[in-house]
Amino acid sequence: MNKDAMTETPAQQALIDGSTRLFAIIGDPIGQVKSPQTLNPRFVAAGLNAVMIPVNVKPDRFEDTVRGLMAIANLDGIIITVPYKSRILPLIDHVLPMAATVGAANAMRREPDGTWSGDMFDGRGLIRGLRDAAITLKGRKVLLIGAGGAGSAVAVAAADAAASIVTIVDVDSAKAEALAQRTAAAYPACTVRAGPVRLSGHDTLINATPIGMAPGDGLPAPVDGLAADTLVVDVIIKPNDTPLLAHARALGCRVFNGRVMLDGQAHELVQFFTADKS
Repeated sequence: MNKDAMTETPAQQALIDGSTRLFAIIGDPIGQVKSPQTLNPRFVAAGLNAVMIPVNVKPDRFEDTVRGLMAIANLDGIIITVPYKSRILPLIDHVLPMAATVGAANAMRREPDGTWSGDMFDGRGLIRGLRDAAITLKGRKVLLIGAGGAGSAVAVAAADAAASIVTIVDVDSAKAEALAQRTAAAYPACTVRAGPVRLSGHDTLINATPIGMAPGDGLPAPVDGLAADTLVVDVIIKPNDTPLLAHARALGCRVFNGRVMLDGQAHELVQFFTADKS
């Protein structure tokens, strides 16, 4: 280990001792996750004696493994990643409203009475990240591409953030329609609908599909007529500049990649895990 790495470590990682509170991120596979390196420095900055570790949970032992983690007395929270965000719901005592509407949770915490509460922060992280950049979705007209896991979370979070319109586009029109109906029922003040890719009448475009991640990918949908004053967000983190963002930037649009969602989610998760639950 070089000198620089040694001097950086105390600033990034808490000293683990018998009083350290544990948090886990579970998934399969697990090697790709960034939450420990993102959240552990935030625990330190908040003055917490806490550490997050990755845990590879195999599908055939999922329920047993999660129940075992929940039984560890000094484990206070779990982040859930693919492929378990929906499968975790029956193990959570209190599924909070956003997770219930999305139909998935990506974080759960132990309450003082020993029960567990779970919520969904994928879409909420995007809202927080944009807010930190002085952008609010209140009153905005959002065209959302993708009704899968990420899209579901973004649709519900956008409605929760008081967007006036959320139009959901997906190659699976039935999936888009089901998400629109579920979101509209939970947020009647927002006009939520499934529809085609029609940029007119929208001032915000969000791609919540993986199209643009692989080399050779094109645009996630036709974006003819994209106006320079449209806010464009692509939830993909790598590459930093997807075909959609490159196209939008060339037109003069303000653009954000998935980093804004990741950073915003880190803020929200630390608050969720450290909130006064008494």
